[in-house]
Amino acid sequence: MQDVSQEKYRQFQEAPIGKMVLQYSIPAIINLAAVSLYNLIDSIFIGNGVGTLAISGLAVTFPMMNCLIAFNTLVGIGGTTLTSICLGRKQYEQAADILHTVVILGFVISILTGWITYLNLDVVLYFFGASEATLQYAREYIGILLCANPITFLFLSLNNLLRGNGFPKKSLESTLLTVGLNLVLTPLFIFVFEFGIKGASMSTVISQAVGLVWVVRHFSMKSNKIHFQQSRFKCNFRLSREIMKLGTPPFLLNLCSASISIALINRLGFYGGDFAIGAYGIVSRIYMLFSMIIIGLAVGMQPIIGYNFGAGLTERVDKAMNTGLTIAFAFMFSVFLLCEIATDPIIRLFSNEIALNDIAITGLRVCAWTFPVMAMQATITNFFQSIGKPKTCIILSFIRQIGFFIPLIFLLPEIFDLRLDGVWLSIPLADFIACILTVAVYMRYKRQQELTIKMI
Repeated sequence: MQDVSQEKYRQFQEAPIGKMVLQYSIPAIINLAAVSLYNLIDSIFIGNGVGTLAISGLAVTFPMMNCLIAFNTLVGIGGTTLTSICLGRKQYEQAADILHTVVILGFVISILTGWITYLNLDVVLYFFGASEATLQYAREYIGILLCANPITFLFLSLNNLLRGNGFPKKSLESTLLTVGLNLVLTPLFIFVFEFGIKGASMSTVISQAVGLVWVVRHFSMKSNKIHFQQSRFKCNFRLSREIMKLGTPPFLLNLCSASISIALINRLGFYGGDFAIGAYGIVSRIYMLFSMIIIGLAVGMQPIIGYNFGAGLTERVDKAMNTGLTIAFAFMFSVFLLCEIATDPIIRLFSNEIALNDIAITGLRVCAWTFPVMAMQATITNFFQSIGKPKTCIILSFIRQIGFFIPLIFLLPEIFDLRLDGVWLSIPLADFIACILTVAVYMRYKRQQELTIKMI
């Protein structure tokens, strides 16, 4: 009887591309969108159950969470990409070693990053933009998450590996389990037990602990081709370097996102105070929900592109990429129209504070212009990640975040005295410029590939 896992790997190179893209991307989209949807609903619970300033305190923690996620993607996404390539080359023993190396690396890094940050928490939060009025909210929310960082780190890393090993549905199931439990516990802790903003972080930790048990159980089953084996629990330094090499692009991208969040929060706070920071907290949650859908599409495509690239099936790689780009652009253009038409009712879900809502409405309408171009940029950047070209991915990420956005966020507010509006405008403008460059790099890669094929 043919091994079930072997059959899954065979499908990567034989099944219709459109079907495969949907099969792997839909679970990944639901996976990431479910987490983002929870974060959005979490903000609604906090805004209505704790207070307006609590939203601002929550927003101050975003850069820190981006930094923690950055270290997670360094290991989790790097391991997933390398696993997909190894499976495409039928290197099953190496794929098993990757699983165990990811667990060891993840545990060590999560302990170091979580506790070092916790020991310097107030200093970091003030640097990220906290005020005397919002510091307590930020400290209460992020402190619990930092203490439980190993749980979050290992859950997210192993959940990514589920997709890379050909189990997108199981990855989705673990996420839905976690998010569903979270959505039940958060209002219970905030409104019934009156734990305040701590209730939101407590529910997150408990839910992710349950999710971790779920994924560990899967990788403990010997019926799976890639599973835990006691003899393999050792850190392979060669694989560690390869994992972190491939995980460097999303790692740097998240660090760049953290730096942008810090700059945004500080500039918004300078021009509009705590309410402007709260408005950013609302807009960023909405922005993250829709951007995660596109990232989910790209992540779902990753094992398909990685496997077929490793197997030398260039035509299938191109078809997967074209399918993904079409879906991403069409969806995000629709989201752009939705945010422009229904801005007011969307913002009012979070707060009844008129001053905060006015700022958030302006911010959402401006930021919505970035959705269509961000769809193309994110999909193409992830393509280079999927085929094992981290340097290209790093350069594109850095240019967008550091080369364009950071200068604009300081220049636009002062030009024509735009002030707060200038801060918001810097977001879509940076994305428009970066998208043009990203498309140009991708077209250059395609021309070089065509020349190589003709020479062969």
